[in-house]
Amino acid sequence: MIALLLKIVGLFVFLPMELIARSVRLEVQGREHIPEGGYILCPTHVGELDPYFVRRALGERWAFKGRNRFLFRLEFGLWVRRLFLAYWGGWILEESGPNLPALRGALAWLARERPVTIFPEGHQHGQGLIYSGAAFLACRSGKPLLPLVIDRGVFVGEGTPFYVFPFLVLRRYRRAAPRVKLTFLEPLRPDLERYRREGREYLQSLSRELGRRLFGQELEVVG
Repeated sequence: MIALLLKIVGLFVFLPMELIARSVRLEVQGREHIPEGGYILCPTHVGELDPYFVRRALGERWAFKGRNRFLFRLEFGLWVRRLFLAYWGGWILEESGPNLPALRGALAWLARERPVTIFPEGHQHGQGLIYSGAAFLACRSGKPLLPLVIDRGVFVGEGTPFYVFPFLVLRRYRRAAPRVKLTFLEPLRPDLERYRREGREYLQSLSRELGRRLFGQELEVVG
């Protein structure tokens, strides 16, 4: 009963955002780089609509949890998290503390030859940081990392309440970014032999390479 209620409430909260995302002209390049089967999609994160643009680029229908699952970092309370996951599916990574349930869920999904999306910057865009979680999933699963660059996806600054989003900022967004461009880059495949030899050192090396592909610069690796 609670799960059904959360899904219904989630439609009222998140569906307007998805409809707004549908109104934006999307240009997608590099679809030929999307691997068959499981992979870890690693988009840049510059706006609140990024997950919706990812869903559209992968051909998933609105208000529908398709093959792709998301790993999110959220700082909100328990009920907001439950509401979020009832709509999106996937798992939530904690800023501190054990993330084993989320990582195990993602690895199990990858083992079913299905993709997982994780924003390697977390929610700290432009801070010069990249988390090693994506590299960890790649090395543990043997699946490739797929970098995705989102251009002009800026919409609402971090910390803006999601519940005011659909009603107050649509005109602002339409002026600032009437078109969003998504570019899939060539997959980055993990060297499992190096991972067995070097462990965490290789995870940091792979994360730095991912950062260079996404941002064209060296980033500090977290984790």
